[in-house]
Amino acid sequence: MATLVVLPRRKPLPLAAAAIGTVAAVLIGADPASALSLNPDAISPGIAKGNTLHTIMFVVIVLGILVVNLAIFRAVRPRHRFVEAQEVETPSRSGRVGILLSLVAVAIFVVATIYTSASRDIPESRASVEGTLEDGSLRITATGQQWLWRFSYPNGAFGYHRLVVPKGVTISLELTSSDVVHGWNVPSLTGKAQAVPGQTHRISFRADEEGTFRGWASVLSGQGYADMESVVEVVSPDEYLTYIRRLKKEIQGAQDIVEGQVEAQARRAMNQ
Repeated sequence: MATLVVLPRRKPLPLAAAAIGTVAAVLIGADPASALSLNPDAISPGIAKGNTLHTIMFVVIVLGILVVNLAIFRAVRPRHRFVEAQEVETPSRSGRVGILLSLVAVAIFVVATIYTSASRDIPESRASVEGTLEDGSLRITATGQQWLWRFSYPNGAFGYHRLVVPKGVTISLELTSSDVVHGWNVPSLTGKAQAVPGQTHRISFRADEEGTFRGWASVLSGQGYADMESVVEVVSPDEYLTYIRRLKKEIQGAQDIVEGQVEAQARRAMNQ
């Protein structure tokens, strides 16, 4: 038997304000630049786990928006209607819904925490090359300068613009700067980091696929910062060793030429 049930009218404005505040808190707490910038081309374990975390945060935001809109709709709709007596929501049913939502929130929090921690873990090396440290990582220094990068390798060789690393080896990249603050950003491998004069910031990554991966300056470092490209070339361990040995030989050859010219000038000056 249908009965006219008069439900107390809720005030929509306070509820709407609370709902908007909740969504705003979620959006502020989850950095939009990281929560929505998924990178499907990630080849480093940390970035891949970070993508999973970003997906979780995106789902949470979407669910929050849906729940808020549903709450606002329920608040502003007419409250006089014919319903069956058993359709009236009881406190016990409301309590069960609240408990269910709380459990879902706790589960999402736990999963997000786990993936946040995992995305910061330093990946273990799957291969080894000459010059690795005791922990199996390969330490390379990246020095930012207006407006390119200089990369120094363990054998004393150095090169500009292009960083060559071996596949499957954990890279410990030490970032520093010779002039101003520079932004390192290779989304497929490391994400964003800063090179600061007088400081050393270390980021770790492991590339599991060969190829060339690019990024652009993420910090305004002067007039030419827009052209400051970060290029990482991932090759096999053998190719990496061949590259740094050839680079060291070329540098040594250039130094020998310069030293020979200096000595020749000194001899001419003495003979005059």
